[in-house]
Amino acid sequence: MPDIVLEQAIYSGYGPDCLQMPARSPGFVDDWLPEAERLCAAFGVRPPGVACPQALFARPFGRRQVAVVQVADHSDGHNPGALRFHLLVLSQEAYQRLGGDPFLIADQFPPRWDIRGELPALSLPATGFPGRTVAQLEEILKGQDDSPVLLGGAQALVDGGRLVFERQAPAAQLVRGLWMLLPTTTRFDLWPATFAFSNALGFDALVVADARSGEYQGFLSEQQAGDYPQGSYELNLQIAVEARDQQGLDALLSRRSRRETWRMGLLLLALVFVLVLVSNWLTFPAPQNSERKSRPAVERLDPKSSTNPRTKDQTP
Repeated sequence: MPDIVLEQAIYSGYGPDCLQMPARSPGFVDDWLPEAERLCAAFGVRPPGVACPQALFARPFGRRQVAVVQVADHSDGHNPGALRFHLLVLSQEAYQRLGGDPFLIADQFPPRWDIRGELPALSLPATGFPGRTVAQLEEILKGQDDSPVLLGGAQALVDGGRLVFERQAPAAQLVRGLWMLLPTTTRFDLWPATFAFSNALGFDALVVADARSGEYQGFLSEQQAGDYPQGSYELNLQIAVEARDQQGLDALLSRRSRRETWRMGLLLLALVFVLVLVSNWLTFPAPQNSERKSRPAVERLDPKSSTNPRTKDQTP
């Protein structure tokens, strides 16, 4: 199986009218440029006094690709609010083969902001990353004071909810820990941001400086995530980690996502509908058994019979 290829590009500036692209790889084609500029511009308007030393987010890129984007402050003297964006673009199929983990993908390719001109195409082994272990999840749950928030947040995302955390700076460890606790197929349909100036890109779990805006209506706050009712996924995850049950953990992390379950249900419903239509089409109506026999074209009538039309009105 061939290696996974990632194309890359660097943008700098602030806002759609100030963005510049000092470097990109040959496979980062011109058709991608409008979408790349949209992603960078939609990161949002910087709130006063808020810094962004290093952030990461992932979003669909067109119909068949995914972009893993690293963001950092870039004060060049002319525009003190400028940002730098490092885009890694790979196919959606490759992203899923890598477990839907933008954090591990970004770890392999730290941005080189000083490069200008042509960047090389990047690659990763097609075998993907090793699976998650009990020891890794145990370290996350025991090494952080916000483990109730992580567990409740993971259950909320599995249930179809969305999360927003309020911080004055990026919280990579928090969002990364949350992503480690999610089933793999659930991660395929969700998009995180360790920090953003807005939610114009429609993230499912993100960190912002101010979550009071109306665009976060319907999102669960950090406190609500910590108080989220314990569900079966969260309970079984804790049991597997505490029992050091790697096999049970593997089965739990490979479970179907909520959206995948819906897709399968709709597919089965459509299949049943088609089978009913085919069955009705193949079923022919049974011949009707009539007690009446067809009468001959010419029949002899009894002259004395009352049913003879010739004698019906005659007077005896």
